[in-house]
Amino acid sequence: MRDGIVQVYNQNAATNKVYAEIKGYWASDRTSVDGKYLILGNEGKEFIVTNGQGVYKTGEQIITSKVTTTVGEAATTEIRNLTFNDESPIEALEKLKEVQRSPNIYLSGELTVDFPEDVKIPIEPNQMATAALSGSNLKLFYCPIDTAIALLRDQYAIGNIEIKIIS
Repeated sequence: MRDGIVQVYNQNAATNKVYAEIKGYWASDRTSVDGKYLILGNEGKEFIVTNGQGVYKTGEQIITSKVTTTVGEAATTEIRNLTFNDESPIEALEKLKEVQRSPNIYLSGELTVDFPEDVKIPIEPNQMATAALSGSNLKLFYCPIDTAIALLRDQYAIGNIEIKIIS
């Protein structure tokens, strides 16, 4: 059954928002997570989803008992790449946010930052870690653009990021 859900997502995600109707519970405290989540992507047979409050992964933060998909309103999914060569990423990210005017902009990739000690990654209850720091390398995975801007403020970065825009 999960294969069919992944297939529906893969067939429709380029032209429409695809939602997961999830019945299940949080892995942390076993409270209900029943609701409708926008699917951002998939990893194997698991989904990366958002409810507008955070980013979650089924099978990790969300333990599902039932998942169905529905194809929602028309949307475009655009993938862009940005490369930084020892420069501040803030201007480019804020410009992108202003031009796109979409609440669904997510960054993935790895950047080397000048001041890793200044990067404060918030730990949000029940949410997937969308950023991780290892030495001076900041790894982003479906990191919301506002979170990335906060993490990268006053930093110079080297590296590439992929930007997924759903609008």
